[in-house]
Amino acid sequence: MIHLLLLFLVTAGFGLLCLSRARHQRDLIGRQLAFGAANYARWSGVLILAVAFALAGSRLGWAVGTLEWLGLSSMGAVLTMALLSHRSGRITSAR
Repeated sequence: MIHLLLLFLVTAGFGLLCLSRARHQRDLIGRQLAFGAANYARWSGVLILAVAFALAGSRLGWAVGTLEWLGLSSMGAVLTMALLSHRSGRITSAR
């Protein structure tokens, strides 16, 4: 059960980090946020990722918890990227 909670937390953290960028704001919510709101989203995302790291370390041990957090962070980043690609309606290609 801790693994699902950690996956949810890291996905939410990366989602908030995406929401702090102006380009992604237009893709996700259709408008640009005020600077204070974007800054709040950025620091909230960082805080959620830090909480997930601390939770993984305290529950699973720091050696295994760090590896678990890194793996789930990769999965959360891919899920966030997939959601962002789906919401934006376009798939970017290498230039």
